Amino acid sequence: MTYEVTLLTADIRDPLNGEMNLGLVHKGTQAAEVQYRWTKEEFTATFVGLAPAMPVPAHPTEFIARPIAAIRSLMTPAHRFPSEVFKDNRVSIDLQAKG
Repeated sequence: MTYEVTLLTADIRDPLNGEMNLGLVHKGTQAAEVQYRWTKEEFTATFVGLAPAMPVPAHPTEFIARPIAAIRSLMTPAHRFPSEVFKDNRVSIDLQAKG
C-alpha cells in the first residue's frame, strides 16, 4: 500500500537543529502526520494517527522510520536539508499488509 509523503512544515536551522512535520497521504486524503524534532542532544519522532486504523495497519515505528529512509534515498549533494528533497521529488513509502 503506497502512501505519499508530503512536507507540511519544516524549520531546519542547521543539520543538527530542526523540526519537520510530514503528512502521510493515501488516495488523496491525509491519513496521519509524523513529527520530527532534533538537536545535538536528542531526537524525537511522534506518529500522530491511529496506526491500527490506517489503510494498511503497521506499527507506528514503521510510519516514523520509512519516510526518513525514503527521503534520505532521494537526497543528493544539492540537498542541504531533508526538506529540500520535496522541491524536486515526489516521496512515497510502500507498506505491505502483514498477517
